[in-house]
This record gives sequence, C-alpha cells and structure tokens, in this order.
Amino acid sequence: MRSTFTKIFLSFWLAQTLIGLCTIFISMRQFEGVAIGYTSSFAMMQTIARESIRAYESGGCAALNKIPNTFFLDKQGPSDQPAILFDPSDQPLCQQIDKAGFATVLKKIRKEGFLPGERRGPAYLVGIQVNDALSRKYVYVERGTFPTQISIPFRDIVPRILIGLLVSIVVTFGIALLITRPIGTLRAAARQLAAGNLKARAKFADSKPNSKTGDELRGLVDDFNGMAERLESLVDSHKLLLRDVSHELRSPLSRLSVALEWAREEAEPGIEEQLDRMESEVVRLNTLIGQLLSLSHLESTVRLPVHERFSLASVVEELLPNMEYEAQRRSCDVKFDTDSSTITEVAGNQELMARAVENVIRNAISYTREGSSIEIDLSDRLEGGKNIAILRVRDHGPGVPEQDLKSIFEPFYRSDNSRQRSTGGFGVGLAITERAVQLHCGQVFAANHSEGGLVIQICIPCAPTVGR
Repeated sequence: MRSTFTKIFLSFWLAQTLIGLCTIFISMRQFEGVAIGYTSSFAMMQTIARESIRAYESGGCAALNKIPNTFFLDKQGPSDQPAILFDPSDQPLCQQIDKAGFATVLKKIRKEGFLPGERRGPAYLVGIQVNDALSRKYVYVERGTFPTQISIPFRDIVPRILIGLLVSIVVTFGIALLITRPIGTLRAAARQLAAGNLKARAKFADSKPNSKTGDELRGLVDDFNGMAERLESLVDSHKLLLRDVSHELRSPLSRLSVALEWAREEAEPGIEEQLDRMESEVVRLNTLIGQLLSLSHLESTVRLPVHERFSLASVVEELLPNMEYEAQRRSCDVKFDTDSSTITEVAGNQELMARAVENVIRNAISYTREGSSIEIDLSDRLEGGKNIAILRVRDHGPGVPEQDLKSIFEPFYRSDNSRQRSTGGFGVGLAITERAVQLHCGQVFAANHSEGGLVIQICIPCAPTVGR
C-alpha cells in the first residue's frame, strides 16, 4: 500500500506542480506588461523633463512653472509645485526647497540615471537624469502622494509559490488517500481469505452490496465481496457433501462387515485369505470415514467445546506406550526428551490435542527408516512477552520435497517420493493436526532436517500462570 500510495501521491503532485508552473509562466507575461508600463511612464517623464529644460532656458521660471506634472495620475501632491528641476550643480531651479533633503535622491539618480520610486514621508519621489542640447546633465524629480497599491514585478512570487506547493501537497494527499484506502481494505480482506477466514469481506465507506454506481473502486470492492461470498458457499457445500457422503457410507460398510462374518461361518476352505483382505479394506474405509468426519467437524468448529488446562508433557507420556508398541513392529524406538523446568501447560481440549500429537507421531513411525528412532523434543521459549510451548517430532525417513512442505497438511496429500499408499496412510491425519492446533491458537510447521528426515514442529501459547 505504501508503494501505491507514494506513486499516486507523486503523480498527482507532479501534475499539480506542472500546472502551477504554467500559471506562473502566464503571470510572468503579465509582469512583462507591467515592465512595459514602467518603461512608457519613464519615457513620458523624460519628455516632460526636456520640455521643462527648454522652457527654463528660453523663458526662465515663468515658462518653467507653466509645464504641468503629468507623470502622477494623482495631481494633488504634498506641495503646490510637485515637479522639481535641478541644474548640473544640483541646485533647484525656481523653487525654495531644502536641498539637503534631496541629497541622497540626487546621488542615486546621478549614479543610476533614474529613480524608479522612493517614499519620502507622505511623498513618493521618482526622477530621471536628462541632458540638454549642450549635454549638460539636469535632474528632473516629481513628487506625488504615496500610492495605496504598487505593482512591483516578482515581489510576492516566492511566498505565492510556497503557498501553492502547500495547497497542492494537501490536495494531492487527500486524493491519494481516497484512492488507496479501498485498495488497503481489499488487501486486508484478501490476506484473511488466504489465511482461511472465508467470512472476510472488504469494507468501503457507504458501500452497499451490488451497488450500481459509476465508482470503479466501489464496484471493485463489491465484486471482491461477491467473489468471497461465492467462494464461501462453494467451500461450505464441499464440506457438507463430504460429511454427508461419509455418513451415508457408514451404513453399507456396517452391513458389509456383518455379511463378512456370515461368509466366514459358511466359507469353504481356501477362501479365508480373500475374506481377510476384504475385511482389511472395510477396516481401512471405516478408518478413513472416521477421519473425514473428524476433519469436517473440526473445520466447522469455531471455538473449542472444552476449555481446560493441561500439560503437553503429560499428553506425550500417555501416548508413549502405544506409540512404542507400534514402532517395535518396524524395529524402531521412540525417544522423548523434555526438561522438568519447561513450561508446557496450555489451555484447550486435552483429548483433541492428544489426537493431534498422536497423528504426528504415527506419521513419523510410518515413514521413518527401519531400525531408526523417532525423536520427540518438548521445550518452551519467550516470544512477544508470552511463553510458547514447542513440540518437535523428527523421523529418519526420506523427507518431503521443499516445495511440498506446506502441502502435507492438506487432506489426501501424497508425495511421489515419500508418501506412497504402501505406508497405509490416507493423508488426513496431518490435516486434522493442523486444524486442532489452530483451534488452540497455535501453528504447525514442517521442515527437512539437515541430516535427513522430516521435522514437524507444533507451537502453542502456554496458559497464563495461575495467580498472575
């Protein structure tokens, strides 16, 4: 989500930034128009200054005072004579003014050739240096009231750019969040579906099932929820079919067992071997149906029917006699190693957990090499502030291909190399184990040992210490 959010955010922000730059470029064209206006105004003032010089040289002060001040739109200056003409020695012509107050202004004009504008109290001064016919340098200064609004090119462009960037970031963040939030809910729901929670649904603000709107994101969320509902319906139908078929097979198998007993009583010599084989297959089918019903019941169970405290060590110790007896048939033995200080007390259903552990040990006995050992190890570790009980069962068999390690917990899984029908298993026991461990809020993993064989590890949170 972060990657998608970042991409969308950067895309929209870049687009808005380009739009802003184009706007600034257009504004700069307007600034050029303002600069042209300033140039025209100074050209007009230069013309007035030359007319004033010619009037003074031809008619003196009387002629000079007839030249109007036309640079300022506001004719009401701070004095009766807003325009001042200075001779080449910086002496004011035809006016009695404080020459010292204009010394700085005259210096600037002599240096730059013009004065674009300077505030002097209530007055606003502009000036320009002009040559007469004999190349003598006069200075022409006009005075007016300080304008309430002055358009100076690029004066406020930096803060405007910063404000524009801030607004674009906020708007882009909102747009990106609006787009990525539904995607985030879809990802969360997809993860829950992948974890086995078929009731998971994606949420969308003001979303209604099958809403006929033009919002593509809303439609995507609704389509995903429709797919999840259909998937849940199909899986539930599959489980129901499996359970019903298993129930229906029990009755004919029972009748077949009774018929085999009658056949034994009336059988002629020489067919006992065939009857034994038929009875063996009936027993296998009954075992398979029992496992399927158990798996179906566990898959439909949300909470454990019994909640009690028990020790995993005691569960393994109760199973050891029967497991050792079965291992002796293959000239194998079962070794159990645990520390007395290990905290392995968990909360849940002891009978269900015993079945789960038994399936793992029986699986190890079925696939281990003859004459080898089944190694069972029980320990605990601290993880996230909680004690976790860890039960490991290792065999010395051929192991499982790495790509199939997760598949061995699926019903009816058989690997071409290590899980043949000759072992006598149906591939349902480990599926029952995984579901039983999940009901105890735990996890089960499978891995190949570096020295050969398969290791199945069951991790279950320990029950809180009494009194804590």
